[in-house]
Amino acid sequence: MRNTRWVYKDNSLKNNKDIQTLNLDKDILNLLYNRNITEKEEIKNFLDVNIKNIADPFSLKDVDKAVKRLTQVKENNETVWVYGDYDVDGITSVSLCYLALSELGINVKYYIPLRDEGYGLNMEAIDHIKSEGGTLIITVDCGISSHKEIAHAASLGIDMIVTDHHEINNGNPEALAVINPKREDNDYEFKYLAGVGTAFMMISAFFKTLGKEEEVYKYLDIVAIGTVADIVPLLKENRIFVKEGLEHLKRSRWLGLNMLIKKIFEDHDIRKFNTYDIGFIIAPIFNAVGRLEDAKKAVELFIEKDHRVCSASIKDLLEKNSERKEIQEEIFQKAIEKVENEKLYENSVLIVGEEGFHHGVIGIVASKILDRYYKPTIIMEIKPDEGIATASCRSIEGFNIIEAINNFSDLLIKYGGHSGAAGFSIKIENIEEFSRKLNEYAENAMEDSTLIKPVKVDRPLPFYKISYDFLDKISLLEPFGFGNPSPLFSLDNCQFDGLRLIGKDKKHLMMNIIKNGNEIRNCVWFNSDDVFEDLVNLRNIDIAFKLKLETYKDRYQYKMYVEDIRETIHTSNEVKNIFDLYDIQFPIETVIYTRRKMESPKIRLTFSDQGITVANDRTYLGTLDSQTEFILSSLKEMYNVEFSAAVKDVIMKDENYNVHILIDKDYTFSSYAIKQSELFKDIKNFLIKDFNYNCIQKKTLASVFKDKNNTITIMERGRGIETIIQTIGLYYKNINEKALLVTKENISKKTISSIGIGDKFVEGYDFYIFLNPEKSEIEKYKDKKILIITEDKSFNIDGFSNIVDDYEIPQNIRFVSEEELKDKNIIFSKKLPLDNKIQVIKNLKTYLEVYSTKDILPYL
Repeated sequence: MRNTRWVYKDNSLKNNKDIQTLNLDKDILNLLYNRNITEKEEIKNFLDVNIKNIADPFSLKDVDKAVKRLTQVKENNETVWVYGDYDVDGITSVSLCYLALSELGINVKYYIPLRDEGYGLNMEAIDHIKSEGGTLIITVDCGISSHKEIAHAASLGIDMIVTDHHEINNGNPEALAVINPKREDNDYEFKYLAGVGTAFMMISAFFKTLGKEEEVYKYLDIVAIGTVADIVPLLKENRIFVKEGLEHLKRSRWLGLNMLIKKIFEDHDIRKFNTYDIGFIIAPIFNAVGRLEDAKKAVELFIEKDHRVCSASIKDLLEKNSERKEIQEEIFQKAIEKVENEKLYENSVLIVGEEGFHHGVIGIVASKILDRYYKPTIIMEIKPDEGIATASCRSIEGFNIIEAINNFSDLLIKYGGHSGAAGFSIKIENIEEFSRKLNEYAENAMEDSTLIKPVKVDRPLPFYKISYDFLDKISLLEPFGFGNPSPLFSLDNCQFDGLRLIGKDKKHLMMNIIKNGNEIRNCVWFNSDDVFEDLVNLRNIDIAFKLKLETYKDRYQYKMYVEDIRETIHTSNEVKNIFDLYDIQFPIETVIYTRRKMESPKIRLTFSDQGITVANDRTYLGTLDSQTEFILSSLKEMYNVEFSAAVKDVIMKDENYNVHILIDKDYTFSSYAIKQSELFKDIKNFLIKDFNYNCIQKKTLASVFKDKNNTITIMERGRGIETIIQTIGLYYKNINEKALLVTKENISKKTISSIGIGDKFVEGYDFYIFLNPEKSEIEKYKDKKILIITEDKSFNIDGFSNIVDDYEIPQNIRFVSEEELKDKNIIFSKKLPLDNKIQVIKNLKTYLEVYSTKDILPYL
């Protein structure tokens, strides 16, 4: 198998009651914590992806200056030149500015250099723009480092608005306006907009000034393409741009883009577009023409309004992309052959160069070589006629490639980049010395562990969580990408069958994954043909995987995409599995498929040995999926939980009706008892089953019901307060009277279902419970039937019976955190099944050590 090490992210949740009010699945919260989104407001803002949350564009420095100059351009009928880079970020930035400014009646022309001209502004291009009568240039995705070129433009009488997102290393150039999210003097705080996002903020400000703010959002599909392609963090504005832009893609108003979408996606009319579609299907098509020919052809597709021209342009772009793939694969295979034949894989850095390697794709090839060998990789195009080589570098975590090559800059002509990727040019005669010195440096700089690829797993996932409900909840975190990666889960101690090679070139693996008799079919592992033989010989495996919800024949399917497989290391922790099951957040949603038309929205669930059936009145609709059935059956068996179901939506498809069902825990209590004693017995069995009320609960209930006293109970929050409240609430509800709980604290759903809740006194109730009130709240209501529960030991009111909790903690109890319980022998938690809890309470009398959370306090 591959040389990997699995790293589980530290995602231990804090017991934050404020966050618990968000009612989010615990696994979803863990995923948010893994992304350093840990505070309530942060979480709410992250999940609320809305264009109204886009920051004020004028909070970027110099946007006001740019808008003022654009207003003059519009008034004076000047021509604006938009100057961009040849990658997808640059292409989309140019297209955005051209379309938006043209819509506002401004004359617009654009310039994108050929790859051979190099990145950024150049003198010749500026001279050309001057010769065409240009008086204003807007740079997009470039310009922040072009001090000389901008000074040259100024000398020619050309104003310059720089919109760029790259690092500011030598101060701002002397331009009319410099708009960059990385400026330290911005009021705008987010520093990681793409070039197209930066340009959009300027355009948005201009539209806002003209009273057309709402109209600017139609460009977000273009913004989304550039943002995803440039691999910037999908957070803050980027997250909004991409989320909204993906919605626009389905019905893009830009003719060329709309025709391209229809051409490459057969299901374009029903497809839910995602960042993968942009990053791996759409963006490479635009990138290819910039790599192999002229990026202006991609811009032409965005701005063209003639169907025939667009059709021809799409044909050309797709051909260029196919050519790019062929060139890339040819270079990749040659590089692999050289690495293997010359045993370059024994080196610390893989350096491969040949004449004829196309400079437009060597960066992609370097990434693919790195993925296979997990070593820093440099691919070079050697140019004997010029006596130089140009190189593209990709590096691994823990080895800063730009820092490394900086040590040997005397051997290079020029270089640049960052820790993970770089590029340089070098004289051919220096290549051998450079390679030797770089490898010597890398060998000393890297630990052995650095060369073991980390597989960063968000968290282990129980098999039953692979369900419609969980995948639907994961979609709250979309769009996924850099800075917000698609969650990576693990499943241990699995089996597999149906292993086979798939794909045109048999590069990928497909298999069925089996766990405890449950199966997920047709799981795919891309580019894994090299581990086929190793995998055949394994029996029990652990899988690291990503999940995706797809549809086939109008039914949802759970697709598992494998990222890594290893031989099983250890079996799962049974206590953890039980706790995870207990923590499932309700309601949960599932889907059944039926050809029968529903006569009414009422449905019921029926448990049997054959599964859980769903019926509508007397009409059988179907059975629940195996994962949902497992969850409900397990909770019913272990905790005596009852469930209710309701129809959320019915969607008519060609093949069937998709019935979306919400299933929740049912806290409905009913009793046919006639005597009060029998009613209390039914309530007690409903609330705490085979356990007894503890001493403070008994004393309080006796004071209220037997002695009929207004009562003050002084007790800690963890001693079973809500059980007292529920008992009183259910009693009054069952005798057709009303009780009210007055509190500002968070209360469980079970308590809410048993009693009225309010944050202040309301007339018309037969009994009142005040939880941790101020004494002044109570004085004027002393004539009512009242129970006060408080932690304040000094609380006292004349005429009330005072009861103080007095209990001892057995000496054989050891209090620990929930996480620590998973490695102990005799344990107690509210999350244990009922039978286990009863047995542990009995063990307290044997003086065996019992490890417990504070959950045990109500049982003492």
